[in-house]
Amino acid sequence: MQRYVTLGFAVLLYTLGSNAALAFGITGVDLKFISDSNPAKAELTQDIESTSALQGRVALSIFSKELVNTATRGSGISLSGSASFENNNGIEELGESRYRIGFGWFNEFKTRGAQPFISFGAGVGFLDSETFIRDGVILDVIGSVNLQPTAFFDTTLGVRAEMRDAETEVFDSTKTTFFLTTNFSPISRLVFRSGLRFVIGNEISTATPTLNIINNANAIEADPAFGGLAENRFAYLIDANSFIAELGMGFEVSKSTQANLLYRFVSTDAEGDIGYDRQLIELTLSLSL
Repeated sequence: MQRYVTLGFAVLLYTLGSNAALAFGITGVDLKFISDSNPAKAELTQDIESTSALQGRVALSIFSKELVNTATRGSGISLSGSASFENNNGIEELGESRYRIGFGWFNEFKTRGAQPFISFGAGVGFLDSETFIRDGVILDVIGSVNLQPTAFFDTTLGVRAEMRDAETEVFDSTKTTFFLTTNFSPISRLVFRSGLRFVIGNEISTATPTLNIINNANAIEADPAFGGLAENRFAYLIDANSFIAELGMGFEVSKSTQANLLYRFVSTDAEGDIGYDRQLIELTLSLSL
C-alpha cells in the first residue's frame, strides 16, 4: 500500500511541475471538545460507556494555483496538509494522531443560477493510535456540488469514499458516505447548520462477543483499548449501514475566529440484526490564519 501512495505522490508532483505556485504556511488551527455517548459503538448496555476527548488540529497550505479566473468562471488546484492530535479523557487508549496530505480541484460558475461550485479531492493519511492495532494508512476520495440560491442559504451534496489499511485485519475497512448539508445565516455572523449522511460499508465495533457477533463478523480480535482479554472485550469488523443526522450553529467571534456547536446522532444497522445508537456533541473554536 505505501509503495502505491509514494508512486502516486511522485506522479502528482511531476504533472504539476514548475506551474505550482508555492504557498506553504499554516492556514488554520482548531481546538475541539467532543462528548461521545458510545465510543465503542456497542449494542448492549453492559458494553456502553460514555467518554470525552480534546482534539487539536493544524491545517497547512502547500501550494495553490489558479487555472481560470474570468467574470463567469473560476477554477484552481491546491495541495494541502493537516495534523490532528486527540486526547481521550475517559479512555486514554483511544488517543490518536492523524496526518493527511490531499490534492484538491474546484470549478465555480459565477453567473449561473445558484452559482454551482464543484469540487473534487483525494488524500492519503496515517493514523497513529495509542493502541497499535488501530494504526494504519487511510486513502480517501471526495466529490461535491455546492449551490447558493440566496446570499443567506447554501446547500452541498456529495459523496466520500474511504479505504483503511490497518495493522490488523479487524481494522481494515472500506466505506462510502453520501451527504447533504445546509447552512442558513439569517443575520450577520450567525449560521445554523444541518446535515444528513448515509454510510454503507464496513463498521468496527467493540463489545463482549455474542454468538450473533461471532457468526456475522468478518474479523474479530481482542481490543486492548477497552480491556482486551481481561475484560472480554473484542473489536469486530462487520458490514453495516449508518444514518447520521446533524444539527448545529456557528458564530463569528471575529474576522479570524469562529465558534461552532454541533450535535450528531448516529443509528447503525449491521448484519445479523446487530445495531447501535450513538450521540456526539462537538464544540469547536477555529482560528483562520
